[in-house]
Amino acid sequence: MKAAILYSEKMKEYDLGHVLTGERYENFMRLFRDILGGNPDFEIIEPSNATDAELKLVHTEDYIRRVDRCESKDPHDTPLSPGLVRAAKLLAGAGKLAGELIVSGRFDKAFVIGGGVQHARRDHEKGFGIFSDVGLCAENLMLNHGINRILILDVDAHASDGIYHIFCQEPRVLHISIHQNPRTLYPGKGFVDEIGEGDGAGYSVNIPLPPWTSDTAYQYVLRSIFVPLAKEFKPEIIMMIDGSDTHFTDRITQMGLTLKGIKVIGNIVKETAEELCEGKVIDFVGSGYSYDSRVVALGWLASLAGVTGVKIELEEPVPVPDELKKDLRLKETEEIVEFAKIYLGKYWECLVA
Repeated sequence: MKAAILYSEKMKEYDLGHVLTGERYENFMRLFRDILGGNPDFEIIEPSNATDAELKLVHTEDYIRRVDRCESKDPHDTPLSPGLVRAAKLLAGAGKLAGELIVSGRFDKAFVIGGGVQHARRDHEKGFGIFSDVGLCAENLMLNHGINRILILDVDAHASDGIYHIFCQEPRVLHISIHQNPRTLYPGKGFVDEIGEGDGAGYSVNIPLPPWTSDTAYQYVLRSIFVPLAKEFKPEIIMMIDGSDTHFTDRITQMGLTLKGIKVIGNIVKETAEELCEGKVIDFVGSGYSYDSRVVALGWLASLAGVTGVKIELEEPVPVPDELKKDLRLKETEEIVEFAKIYLGKYWECLVA
């Protein structure tokens, strides 16, 4: 295993002045260097900003120009500033570079630190996101590197409505989003009947879970939905969007994962990638808004450990509530999975009972 860590100190400019602050990146890198800095399997690589030509693989020229002028249409969640725009282009460049490092054969794992823009659309900033690093990575791989089957797994607590908007008609991209029920959390999208459109029908999968869903239920969804779909789709590369906003201490979500649960998700992705696509995984790890700043960095490290299989000890900084240990949402999760299969069974043999 050889893993690239895409990071630049300039990423700290991605600071929105509310729950998303630039110190998150530095905190993680400090923890990473303390624990894994001497491990030769990891290499820190500094990305460069995406060019306008590269951004146009995903976004409209009018939108790019408006962002350059810092004219925000989402000023509450995504207030534009020159520093934020620079950092957004840097994250987009990191996403593009991550894909190219993987297809070059130099690395089989790549981590975009602070990445995972999931709400931004082709022509609109949204939900903390400006330029789609995930979308740019995928579009570049398909257009310029001959990749024809990409699986995007989003296990962030929020439904990835922006990625759905970008790829809902694209059968070369299988997009699976596992998230908190949109009736209880932003963006209000991501219900089981949102399965894609046109040629992309069946290639968008949304699994909305009830608040306080914990480790066992998440693993059930991955084993019941992600793994069989991946085996039938046969991706050439797997992208994952995650972080730590699914942790039970998060301030703006209400999910119930532990650090161990986050790590296990990464490990399931690792095992699936090893079986299907020579272990090729790009992890956009950037969410997390815990009231305990240690959790954000620990959650990112848990994901990294799961995806790579590196052996590290992870201790919860606060006690896990007893009700989460029982995972009381498992039965409801099983029912949601069966409901999703009704919508998707006509497209996928593996989901037919």
